[in-house]
Amino acid sequence: MLKSHKDSFITVDKLGSKYPEYRPTFEFGGMYINTSHQYYSTCPVRDGILIQIKNRPWLGSVIEGWLRREDALKLYEIAYFVTHDILELGSYYGLSTCILSEANKESPFRKRIYSIDLNPACVRQTERNLRSRGLRKDVTTICSDATIAIRTFIDEGKKFEFVFVDHSHAYEPVYEVCRELGKIVVRGGFCLFHDFNDPRNRDSANEDYGVYQAVIAGLPADVFEFYGIFGCSGLFRMK
Repeated sequence: MLKSHKDSFITVDKLGSKYPEYRPTFEFGGMYINTSHQYYSTCPVRDGILIQIKNRPWLGSVIEGWLRREDALKLYEIAYFVTHDILELGSYYGLSTCILSEANKESPFRKRIYSIDLNPACVRQTERNLRSRGLRKDVTTICSDATIAIRTFIDEGKKFEFVFVDHSHAYEPVYEVCRELGKIVVRGGFCLFHDFNDPRNRDSANEDYGVYQAVIAGLPADVFEFYGIFGCSGLFRMK
């Protein structure tokens, strides 16, 4: 049985006023799936909020990124429990990619992760960080525009059970992706939008931010239902 946390919805004028705590979507008899999952609730953070994960578990520099604890916990949970392939739009240096791959590696349901980023340098660094943590297996990295990649998958008949959207903060790129997601997500599948709950989305003069508005306007309400906010990420599920 799945748990929908619709009580965590935030209206546009309240974005960033609170960052809802992590709560499980799947039922698994506790707050954390395993010790790897629990680690993201206690791992080091910078600026008091952003997780710090080493590119080598035993030594090395951290993987750059902007994930809160709640974001990381939800990424791991959904990736662990879904049984079909995962799509990541926007990897940067692979922080979220490593979390997705770690969850997949420890899951009883092995699937493939497709990670998309427009910047070739980011794709290469993502690959290096995956290799250094022993998580390169079962991950396909692609250098491409997110919308173009999705349309290619549509043409190929490819479907996903979990899509993590973090390729842009701007309205148009996120809106374009939202209009296509219903064609590549399986029934009951999930979409998690990073920076959905970001106060910068409130400023209509800020052209760099519009994730919240793009999701609300672009994701068909008759196809996807809101399932909860966790940290700054918004979760939706295909009906």
